[in-house]
Amino acid sequence: VSSCTFSPNGKFLAAGLNNGDISIYDTATWTRIQVFKGHQKAVTSLAYSPNSQQLLSGSWDNTARLWNSETGLTDLILEGEPNKMRPETLYSEVAFSPTGQQVATASHDKSVRLWDARTGASVFVLTGSAGVFSSFAYSPNGNTIASTGWDETIRIFDTLTGLLVLESGSRDDFIMCLTYSLDGQRIATGSLAGRLQVWEVAATTLELRLKCIEHTHGITSIAFSPDDRWIASSSFDRTVKLWDSRSGALISSFVSHIDCVSCVRFLPTGPYIASASYDRTLRLWEINALRTGFDSHDTADLQFCAAYSPDGQQLITGSQKNPIRQFNANSGEVDFVFPDRLYNIYCLAFSPNGLQLAIGGSEETTVRLWDTHTGAAGHVLGHRGHVDSVEFSPDGRWIASACAEGKVLLWEVGTGQLQAEETIDSGDYGGNTVAYKPGCHQVTSCHGDGAIRLWD
Repeated sequence: VSSCTFSPNGKFLAAGLNNGDISIYDTATWTRIQVFKGHQKAVTSLAYSPNSQQLLSGSWDNTARLWNSETGLTDLILEGEPNKMRPETLYSEVAFSPTGQQVATASHDKSVRLWDARTGASVFVLTGSAGVFSSFAYSPNGNTIASTGWDETIRIFDTLTGLLVLESGSRDDFIMCLTYSLDGQRIATGSLAGRLQVWEVAATTLELRLKCIEHTHGITSIAFSPDDRWIASSSFDRTVKLWDSRSGALISSFVSHIDCVSCVRFLPTGPYIASASYDRTLRLWEINALRTGFDSHDTADLQFCAAYSPDGQQLITGSQKNPIRQFNANSGEVDFVFPDRLYNIYCLAFSPNGLQLAIGGSEETTVRLWDTHTGAAGHVLGHRGHVDSVEFSPDGRWIASACAEGKVLLWEVGTGQLQAEETIDSGDYGGNTVAYKPGCHQVTSCHGDGAIRLWD
C-alpha cells in the first residue's frame, strides 16, 4: 500500500496500491466498498476534492487521474509533457486546491504543474528546483504552494501568477515531505535523516521553530491533525509517530508495521490515524490524544489523578487547585463538579457498582465518600497523614487506604469504621500504594522500602 487519504467529509478512506488499484473503504464500517481500476503501476499519491465528490490520484504509469468518487469512473487523465513515456514524468504527489478549481501534480521532470480541475488544461508549470520536486502542499487559503526538492530548499509560489514569492534553504538535509498547518501559519517538514521540523511562515522568510529527531530513518509523510495540535509522521523505520505540534514532544510511537510506512493521514471527523505501508497493510489507529473533548488542560494547575467509572462512561479527575470534576467519557463534557472545593487530591477510586467515589488527599488527611449520582457527601475516614492511595474491595464492602508513614488501613464502607491498621517502616521514601487482587479479599501494598506485601 503506497498511499492513503481520507475524504474531507470523513466518510471514505482511499488506499493506493502498488498494482495500480485504488481501494475505497467506508469509515462507518471500515469495509472495502469499491475498487477503482485504471492505473497500470503503483498509485503514489491521493487527494480528495474539498466537496469529497472527486478523487485525484498520481501514479508511476506517468498519469494522474481524476475520478468520480461515487461511480469510480475516470473523469480526466492528466499526462506530462513532452513525452509521457519517459520515467522522468512519474507523478510523485498530487493535491486539490482548497477551492477545488485547481489540481496540482509533482513529477520527476523537476516541475510542479497546476491544472484546471474541470477541463484538465495546464495552467502553470512551477520550476526552480535544481533537482526533482519531492513534495508540495497548498496553503489553506489556496493562494500559495509550498514545495521542496532534492536541492534542500523550500520554495513558496503564488498560485495566481505562478511566480516565486519566498525561498528558504535548509541546506543541511534533503526534505522528503512537507505540509501546511490548517491555520496556514506553519509548515512541517520531514527529512531523509529522520528530522521533523516546524517552520513559522513569515512575510519574507521561514523561521525554524522546532526540530525533533526520533525517527531512525527518513520521514516519508507528515500530517497536521484537524485542530493543528498534533503532527503525525511516518518513516522508513517502520513506525508512525505522534507529536505535539507546539512543544515538539513525542506523544506516541506505533510499531506494528513490518516494512516502510509510506503514508499517514488523520481522519477529519474522529480520533483516528490511517497508515499505509509496503508490508501490504493499511492500518487504522485510534488515538486517545485526538479526542479533543477530553482536553482539560490547565497550565495553572497540576492534575494528580483520574479514575474511570466501572462502566467506562464517566471520568473523574483530581488536581492541586481545581474542584473535582466528572466528565462524560464519550463527549469529554463536564457532567458534574463536586460541591466541596477540596485541594491536592492525590487518589480516586470508584466502588465496583459505580455508585460511590472515594477521594483521598493531603489537604485534610482524609478519605471522603461521595454519592456519584447526587454528589452528596458520605462517610469521612480520618487519617493521621496525607493519603497516598485508596481502593475498594471487589465486593464493595471494604476500602483499603495507604497514607504517610507507611500505614495501611482497612475500613468498612457501610459504617465508615476503621477495622484494621498496619504500619510499615518504609523510611522517608513515601511511595505508599494499595490495590485489591481481583475477585478476592487480598490487598497488595507497596512502600518506599522497595517491598511489595500481600495482606489477607
